[in-house]
Amino acid sequence: MEKSAAQSADERNVSVDKSFLQLNSCKKQCLCDWISGLPDEILVSILDKLDSKTAVGTSLLSRRWRHLRSFIESFYFSEVVLPDNHCWVRLGPMRDYFNTHRDHHFVESLQWFTRLKRDTPLRRLSLVFSGSAECSDVVNSAIASAAQHGISEVDMAIVVRMEYEFPWWLFSGYRSSPLTSLCLSHCKLSVPLDFGGFGSLTKLALVQMYMSLKEVQVLLRFCTNLVSLHLIGMFDIRILRLPKLKELILLMTPSWGKFKVDTPDLQRLEYCGEMLPTSTFQSIPCLEHVSLQFTDDIYPEYDADKLEDISTCLTHVKSLCLRYQIPKLVKPRTPATFLNLKVLTLNIATKHSDDLLWMFMFLIAAPYLATLRTTVRYLSYLEPHNGVIWDNVDFQHVSLKNVEMYNFMGRDNEIGLARLLLCRAPNLRCLSFNQARLEEGDDHQLVPPTWPMAETFSPRDIQFVLSKLLESVSFSARVVFI
Repeated sequence: MEKSAAQSADERNVSVDKSFLQLNSCKKQCLCDWISGLPDEILVSILDKLDSKTAVGTSLLSRRWRHLRSFIESFYFSEVVLPDNHCWVRLGPMRDYFNTHRDHHFVESLQWFTRLKRDTPLRRLSLVFSGSAECSDVVNSAIASAAQHGISEVDMAIVVRMEYEFPWWLFSGYRSSPLTSLCLSHCKLSVPLDFGGFGSLTKLALVQMYMSLKEVQVLLRFCTNLVSLHLIGMFDIRILRLPKLKELILLMTPSWGKFKVDTPDLQRLEYCGEMLPTSTFQSIPCLEHVSLQFTDDIYPEYDADKLEDISTCLTHVKSLCLRYQIPKLVKPRTPATFLNLKVLTLNIATKHSDDLLWMFMFLIAAPYLATLRTTVRYLSYLEPHNGVIWDNVDFQHVSLKNVEMYNFMGRDNEIGLARLLLCRAPNLRCLSFNQARLEEGDDHQLVPPTWPMAETFSPRDIQFVLSKLLESVSFSARVVFI
């Protein structure tokens, strides 16, 4: 009986062990089935977001994944290993970095891509490479293969040798080419006068290109269907006629003189350069979202007049991002009213002794403003500037609902501005403080993104700021520390 009992106990233990193993096996099988059971469309969309080497490597996982690589629509190849947070629009000469972070499988990967047989069209091909002669032929072969497979988006950035010329001739025979987006950085592009291969382009981005004014004008003449145009670099264009354009990004520092934009459907404008004359905006009746940064550093005393010019030119704008440096001069005239402005972003460069209260004059100019975002940078070389002397009028802003203060350090002048906003905006719902800066986006250099990652406020910091805010001030707005 004792032996039988021991055997029964062993059998029960074996049964428990088997059940445990079966349970783990079922869990693993369910997990595997859950992933593999997803539709091909979802799996392919996941693979499209990976770099091409990783995406293709998933074909080794199982039979279920083996055929998916033939359905990948987007491919990304880079001759240099870039950090995850790199910004494409800022890629440029990086010889030293390239020498220590080079991907030696770049040519082999492109050769594989060129031989790849596909039954479905490609959507996007992104390339980052040195521009060297040894890679140029392989890159051109890859682009030729992509063109044959109906590629619709091409992105290319050169990071070492800038003599590379984009192979426009591969698209010269395709007047109805499906290419809809072309983004080029630090390379050459010179199309002939009889070229007609970019007629389907809806987006064109040229970053620090090695092109003459005539070459740019010839290129734009064939891009009659452009909806989005990004010109970042030295492009001295006097007249821009693109009737279907809705987004225009001009980040440059040329001597514009008289500049005319004939784009009646334009809705979004991001501009960095010299002050544009009033006549520039007379033919843009649909303009709603504007971001401006002026580079007249030689004559900063004109900044006071700029404010009035901006309000006069952009009376219909709903969203405005303004990068502004305190002038040497004194009292700016009160700008004309922005009757349609709902969102205002102020990126201010000033001196440490500036009280910041003059920023309230922007709210007076926008009586229906609902959201105000501010970020302040303190620059020591601005100390000699007198700054803005503003008449503190008794004005109540009843429309302001949200205030977001970035790069907040808890300085007395920043708290003073917050107190002024609490006193003068009786319907304010939320006042938020963020220690992070309001950074630029990837492609859009001047339009701020959503909330960036911020450092954490300590309880002591929060208590200090609240004690300063609550001093002789009563308010109902919610105060948030992010």
